[in-house]
Amino acid sequence: MARKYATTVETPDGPRRCLEVQVPREGKKPLVARFGGISLKVNRAAIIHDRPLSTQSIGRTELIQRLLADACESCGSTLKVEVHHIRKLADLNKKGRSPKPDWMKLMASRQRKTLVLCRECHRNLHAGKPLKSQTEAVTGEP
Repeated sequence: MARKYATTVETPDGPRRCLEVQVPREGKKPLVARFGGISLKVNRAAIIHDRPLSTQSIGRTELIQRLLADACESCGSTLKVEVHHIRKLADLNKKGRSPKPDWMKLMASRQRKTLVLCRECHRNLHAGKPLKSQTEAVTGEP
């Protein structure tokens, strides 16, 4: 196929190799489809005109709503909220593991790979320590 459609085209930067298909049409110019044949030289004098993004509303996803709530899903704190993310839900259900911590059960029951946590709860999670519950955060007692 490459031999069949290979051709050389003239460009302002000299001849370039490309793949080209031409479909002849009666009374009109032929349709030309070309792959390649362009110079990859950098144009340092190019001016980029960025167009403003459309103001079309996309709608909010569940994760965005959870982030906008700006509260830890474990203790309810609103200080320094972060997101904990796992690669895949199947990682939560591996056989032969010790009993699942509450945060794993919560993610598995929601079927979500993310948890919105305050910085303290997020560090505790990675350290293997238990997370604070909302009642512990309010009363200060475990």
